[in-house]
Amino acid sequence: MKERSKTILRDSFGSLINNDRALSAAKTCPIWLTIIMFVIGFLLPVIPITAYYGSQSGSSYVKSYSLGLKKTVPAFALTMYQKDENRLVVSEDKTLNINTNSSDPVYTYTNDVTGKQELRVYFSSAETKADKEAYLKMVSDFKEELTPADEENKKEATYSRPTFMIFYNDLFVLQLFQPGTDASGGYMSGNYKAFKPGDNIVNLLVTLKGEETIAKPASEATDKDIKTYVAANKEKCDEVFNNYKQFLNVSFKSNKESAVLKSTLIFAGIYLGLSLLMAFIIWLLTRGKNNPFNYYTLWLSFKTEAWIAISPALIGLIAGLLLPFDMSIKMMLFIAPLGFRLMFLMTKQLRPAQ
Repeated sequence: MKERSKTILRDSFGSLINNDRALSAAKTCPIWLTIIMFVIGFLLPVIPITAYYGSQSGSSYVKSYSLGLKKTVPAFALTMYQKDENRLVVSEDKTLNINTNSSDPVYTYTNDVTGKQELRVYFSSAETKADKEAYLKMVSDFKEELTPADEENKKEATYSRPTFMIFYNDLFVLQLFQPGTDASGGYMSGNYKAFKPGDNIVNLLVTLKGEETIAKPASEATDKDIKTYVAANKEKCDEVFNNYKQFLNVSFKSNKESAVLKSTLIFAGIYLGLSLLMAFIIWLLTRGKNNPFNYYTLWLSFKTEAWIAISPALIGLIAGLLLPFDMSIKMMLFIAPLGFRLMFLMTKQLRPAQ
């Protein structure tokens, strides 16, 4: 192997842990290799962020609050099945056929013990964003009093809010509340773009394994009868709830794809800008007539940054994929190590006073 090739290999791998090797690599390695390192340096830490958004699913929103939904969702599905509800059928243009905008829910589930509502389902034909937001606000304002205000003891009234779903023609909204409280359990929105034309959402919910549908309630069956059936047929109704989670996943699919694309482009742009800023800082801090490194050009500063960014990028990649950090930490797993390495570089290898 030629001596130059040995030097390139030594500096390339050594730059991962040694700033002196990184400085040498910036001066001796070919331009094409430096450019590849620069691109890898700002793209690697984007991968955990892309993976994070790609792992999101509609059903993840109901994991913590599935206890209430496991009885309310099957009861809703059976009621719609009983009524032969045909407005929840996906058309050729991936929308529903809802022509009402009533402020009254099409379905409510009331807890027989507490007397408080736990689920409200609405159909709305609102088309514009403003109309949908106004309808959502109207639905969100509904609450039931649990305990009245006690002015003498300076206690405020407490309320419970039911979980609600809104089926718009081109949008689905789920707002979760913990049963018997007004504590929000999360918000999710989706659409029908990933469904096939002709898909009947009610049928999707009530179809069990093996293409068998759950027993259709008799036309004279009351809400109480349906609740009794749900309580007595836990296994089948658990399947209905699983179907509902699958409905959430499919409705969330296009939103997830959009979030993955946007987050990838945004963070790639952020890390690219950060890398260029670090190169500019190297150039700026080596200015000065008496600075022994004032021969550093912008181009050499750029090459130096390309080589010192690889190990922080690897840290961001590995830690971001393996450790269960939330987004606010994942995005810093590259930025913080890169900043620290630049600080040590400027105070050790490139310090003005030798």
